[in-house]
Order: sequence, then C-alpha cells, then structure tokens
Amino acid sequence: MSLLHKSKTISYYLLATILGGLTLVSAADRVAVTTKVKGTVELRSAGSNNYKEVTPGTVLFDEDFIRTGANGFLVLVYLDDKSMLKVKGNTGVEIKGKRTGDGISKKVDMTGGTLKVDVSKRRKGDFIVTTPTSVASVKGTSFWMVSTPGSDDQCFGLEGLVELLNQVSGTVVTVGADQTATSSADGTIGVEPTVAGQAPEDEDEAAAEMKELKIRFQDAEGEERILIIKYN
Repeated sequence: MSLLHKSKTISYYLLATILGGLTLVSAADRVAVTTKVKGTVELRSAGSNNYKEVTPGTVLFDEDFIRTGANGFLVLVYLDDKSMLKVKGNTGVEIKGKRTGDGISKKVDMTGGTLKVDVSKRRKGDFIVTTPTSVASVKGTSFWMVSTPGSDDQCFGLEGLVELLNQVSGTVVTVGADQTATSSADGTIGVEPTVAGQAPEDEDEAAAEMKELKIRFQDAEGEERILIIKYN
C-alpha cells in the first residue's frame, strides 16, 4: 500500500513512521521535517556529493542542501517552534540549525530562487536568511525572499518586520507589511510600497483542511516533550 497521496502531502502514518525514533533518542541533531513536496525536490546531506529524492516526512539536519526543479515545491516545518519555510521552483537552499536551549538558531543560505518564511509567534532562536547579496534578520514575521544571481534581491514584507542588510554597502533597511525592499549587487538598497500583484504567489493549498500531528520525543536534557505540527 502506498504511503503517499498523489499530491505527496504528508500522511499521519508516514510521518509517525519516520519520526518514531524521536520517542527513543534525543532530537538535538534534528532541525526540521518536510510536510509537503511537489514536483522535483532533491536533498544533498552534509558531507555528501550525492542527491536523493525528498519525500514528505524527510527529516532535515544541519547543513542539508535542498534544490527544487522548475516544477518543484517544498514545505518544511522547524521542530522547535513550528516556523515554516516554503521553497518554490528553481531554488537552492542550505538549511542550518543549531540548538540553543530549547530552541533552534535557524539560518537559511540561498544560492538563488524564491522562498517564503512564516515565523511562529512563539519563535525560539534567531532566524536569518542569506543570499550572495543580502542578509534578512527576521523579527517574527512573514515575508518572501527572491534572489536572482547577478541581479537584484527582493524582500516582500507580508507581516511583522524584517531587517535587510546589503552585504556590499553594509546599509540596513527595515521592511514592514506591504513593503518591498530591493537590494542590489552594487550596494544600493531601498524600500517602497509593494505593487499589487508583484509578490510571488503562494501555491500552497491554503484552503485545505488543516491536520494535526503529535510527536513525543526527548529533548537534549532528556525531558519528554510533545511536538504538535499542523499542516494541510
């Protein structure tokens, strides 16, 4: 019997099977888990040169690299606070995460492409997104980051605030809801109101019924915890 639906959205049985070890071992070395995968999505584990197919329920570790094909789409959820990352097609990201107390200090290094960050209101640890040109420091928010090698970066603020640093000039701007920052390889950076229809489209099935999964695991101190992940 297949464990995957045609949409390759994660099922209760699949995630419970893959993450069942969390009830027996420490979760300190785990960073995130994929909850939705569409199209071509591949993973290169830290220290490896080989790529493998990503499926719903794939556990991600520090320095894992993910790339999506033109038709690819991925949703991952961080294990500490349920912050979410949505990765669109033709995107490359390295997922970094270090345990700091009961949270994960999160860093996403983009080689290029488009991603959306939805930070939990109960955020634990830092959350930083980098590109070859820019660094976005998240203050508890939702935003799109678009990076095209050899061209401008764009940060579309949806909710809350983002501090965006241009690594060439060192200039920092604050991006709020309904604002767009443009950061260029020549060092220029600026913020303007977002033009209607300019931000990327969220292809996630927002109207789908939300599901809930509870995972029991031990933290770095050996205390039993329950992680609740909601997904559609």
